[in-house]
Amino acid sequence: MLSQIDPAHEISRLAAALPPFPRVVHELLELLRNDELSIETLARVARNDPVIAGQILSVANQVRRLRLQPDLGDPFAATSLIGLNRVRQIVISAGMNRFVETAAGNIAFFYGHSLAVAIVAQELASLHELPPEDAYIAGILHDIGQLCFHISAPELYREVLERARADGRLIEHEVAALGSNHCLIGSLLAEHWHLPAEVLRAIATHHDREAPENRLQAVLMIAEVLARALDLPPSPDNRVQHLNPLACDLLGIDFAAPAMQDCLGRCRARFRYLSSGIKPPASGLPR
Repeated sequence: MLSQIDPAHEISRLAAALPPFPRVVHELLELLRNDELSIETLARVARNDPVIAGQILSVANQVRRLRLQPDLGDPFAATSLIGLNRVRQIVISAGMNRFVETAAGNIAFFYGHSLAVAIVAQELASLHELPPEDAYIAGILHDIGQLCFHISAPELYREVLERARADGRLIEHEVAALGSNHCLIGSLLAEHWHLPAEVLRAIATHHDREAPENRLQAVLMIAEVLARALDLPPSPDNRVQHLNPLACDLLGIDFAAPAMQDCLGRCRARFRYLSSGIKPPASGLPR
């Protein structure tokens, strides 16, 4: 059972039991926290990881093709073009992808759901003039606490998930069985990995029914629900049980507005494109 008396000690223990992000991801995240970071330094580290370097080049070259310009082959030039915030999103996504693959094998629904929430959160953030990169990072990591439970106490957590499927009270069942909930554990893990404070708070509160303190929290609360409402990824467990009206009010969301309908359409299209390599799960981590 997880201790609520000394959470820092417990998080260190749990994080140590999980496969870490690849070394280069840690190096890049540390660099991205530095306000005086040079593009050249970042690109030099990114070159050591062919997947991350390839994704940076891919994003940059999509921009250049729209401008009818030739493709780039140098991560330094590509990083200069797309900017540090976009690189941060690429690094987190690549690290999360490998983390999940290494940590738990075939849990496709977990990663698919995380990807869907990240996409919806990013699109909502862009629609409401918030930093889309922070929203994407919060979305891709919002359920990392569930993965932690799944790995550290697999049999017990399967029982928790079965109870939650019956009544929808996942947080209560987690606390009763494990002494904590995946929102808190996820935020503490993100803090352990030195992610931004705004992201930690959004992860910690993404199932709250109280008024969000800021718009990033509101975005993640709504994105979690909309990903399931859009059935991304398809699953019989995608049920909408509660949409926080206070979060909707804070963002001024009008679901009938053309801009919102366009936003939902982009979410569906982006998820279909980005999830083409995700295999349909036999069962997954719900809610």
